[in-house]
Amino acid sequence: MVDDIAGEMFTFIADEIESYKSKFGTMTPGILPVSGNTPFGLEVGALPYGRNAWKPLADGVSPNGGTDVNGPGAVLKSVAHLPHARFVQGTLLNMKVEPEMLNSENGIMQMMALLKSMCSLGVFHVQFNVINRETLLAAQRTPDDYRGLLVRVAGYTAYFTELGKDVQDEIIGRTEQKALYGCSCG
Repeated sequence: MVDDIAGEMFTFIADEIESYKSKFGTMTPGILPVSGNTPFGLEVGALPYGRNAWKPLADGVSPNGGTDVNGPGAVLKSVAHLPHARFVQGTLLNMKVEPEMLNSENGIMQMMALLKSMCSLGVFHVQFNVINRETLLAAQRTPDDYRGLLVRVAGYTAYFTELGKDVQDEIIGRTEQKALYGCSCG
């Protein structure tokens, strides 16, 4: 039901934006915050679902870190309720995947199935960080040892150690998916 409400809200937003014209044509919507979710979160108090005050908001159409507890397939099914095709400037979904998930043929096959599901569901833009929390925390502690560590942030790639601590913390706080479709990939 909540997914349907979100879909209706995003359809309303797309309708509203597309109702405006400029000398260049009809306005078009997109949901690509490019890390705007972090500073905007500094202006938002606590929310009823448990988000603490002054913390980063969810980026793009991604769930807040720690709230996507039913696996990546459930995230895709939820996000698929949004009218992605209406947001021609793009929508953005970030997912963090534990590297061990892709260390076996079974894990790779399940990741391919997840990507096919994404396409079938009409979700057009998913970014994956294949990294574990411990590596990111180590990079915060000793950045010189991790100068070459690249991560997907919010529509762009950056060196993790060159990001501000607030953006680093937001990436670290994203849910680390440990299984695809609720089963082990080993």
